[in-house]
Amino acid sequence: MKDLIREVKSKKDKRLMLNLPWEIYKDDRSWVPPLKLTVKEILDEKKHPFYKTSEVQSWLAVEGDRVLGRIMAIYNHAYNKFQDTNVGFFGFFECHNNQAVAFELFNEAEKWLRKKGAKKILGPVNPSTNYETGLLIKGFEDPAQLMMTYNPKFYESLFEQYGFKKAKDLIAYRLDTDFQMPEKIVRISERAEKRHGISYRKINLKDWNNEINRMHDIYNSAWEKNWGFVPMSDEEFFHTAKDLKSIVDPNLIIFVEVKGETAGFIVALPDFNQVFKNIPSGKLLPFGIFKLLRSKNYINRCRVITLGVKEQYRNLGLGPILYNRAHQKIIEAGYSEIEMSWILEDNLPMNKPLQLMGADPYKTYRVFEKEL
Repeated sequence: MKDLIREVKSKKDKRLMLNLPWEIYKDDRSWVPPLKLTVKEILDEKKHPFYKTSEVQSWLAVEGDRVLGRIMAIYNHAYNKFQDTNVGFFGFFECHNNQAVAFELFNEAEKWLRKKGAKKILGPVNPSTNYETGLLIKGFEDPAQLMMTYNPKFYESLFEQYGFKKAKDLIAYRLDTDFQMPEKIVRISERAEKRHGISYRKINLKDWNNEINRMHDIYNSAWEKNWGFVPMSDEEFFHTAKDLKSIVDPNLIIFVEVKGETAGFIVALPDFNQVFKNIPSGKLLPFGIFKLLRSKNYINRCRVITLGVKEQYRNLGLGPILYNRAHQKIIEAGYSEIEMSWILEDNLPMNKPLQLMGADPYKTYRVFEKEL
């Protein structure tokens, strides 16, 4: 079995690593093929800024002309420095339903991380908690929304049989947009607006760089104490924002200001996975581009991907305020369904308002860990 495992080094191996999911998921109607250009970019160790603060190594399991599995081991220097710890990660795991192959891939990742000095392995992250995170363990009947993971049900068993244990669960909530915002949240919003000089504005696309700087400042402040968080560098944050600029609805990116000072923001994105699902090859050319251009014919749901408030303003109740404001704008934009994801299972300030709204915790993603 070990003879089947090889390090990813050549361009051919990188192509095989990229194409594996299309073989595994070809008959799974809940899987949404991502754009191959997007996946290729995040796997590009030479060009993507994430890899400037991390070391990685990837492996393939190959038998003849058939690829059976893949994995990437990640030693994130920025994470370990920020969290004052010494752990490694794994990500981009895909495998056919073959326990022996999965175990060999996990073992290669572990051996490499031990050599780096890591005391624990966490994952899956693709390639950090700032990107796709966690293994889907509940909610397989609904296709993944934009920038969320999907995997076969049998992956959970492969992880547990190898010895991985739960580290943390991440929750995705679902709501129909026609719900009535609870009076308590409306009352909190109205009271805060009057008392603290609160105002709102949508993102100014003509001032994109400055707006992204404001979001980056809030982002690193808002999440710095969250489990698993690692700050994004300026270059990495701008790189991610650049990819999103072409698909944003400016009315769904809302800043909240307190007496003229930017205090927080919320971002909802149209669920372009509803378009990508109709591009099974994952390629925009020659025909996928036309489906993307006609995207408004497909998209009726959106995903709230992030909500952040600077620490000094958290006692003002700006989270519920932003939920209330975003709900109004999402209705005006014509969406019929909202997903809020992902949220740490023990993040009560985020979970409680959603539960009060009657949101359904319809998907669960798990991050696993194992001592090395």
